[in-house]
Amino acid sequence: MNSLQINLNKALLAKHSLCLEVDQFMLQNQISTSQRFKIVTCVLEAVANVISHSNNRSKEMILILHSGDDKVVIDLLDNSELQNNQAPKQCPNTATESGRGLWIMHSWMDNVRVQESVAGTHLQLSLSTQ
Repeated sequence: MNSLQINLNKALLAKHSLCLEVDQFMLQNQISTSQRFKIVTCVLEAVANVISHSNNRSKEMILILHSGDDKVVIDLLDNSELQNNQAPKQCPNTATESGRGLWIMHSWMDNVRVQESVAGTHLQLSLSTQ
């Protein structure tokens, strides 16, 4: 299994293209274009959700990507308090202020798990590459 860990903060996100870094890792692991698009989009949504919706406006996150065994696993760890938001069953209306990112993650990923961790919140996404 190949892995990539990126320690993120707002300053790094402002001057670094996270989507290019994630996409490059996926290319190196021969992930198809459609699967790469889903993974990059969901990673960007997850990071944006932490920045926008966490109670303490989490300043630091750890993003770990794993590729192997015919799947990609994404772990996003941050120091925010666990939010118990449920994903909408249908794509939210464009006028709705939130929920689209959760809907996208739950619709496109094979598995979405959010749990409390010792340091805050742990989001895990996985997608089959077959």
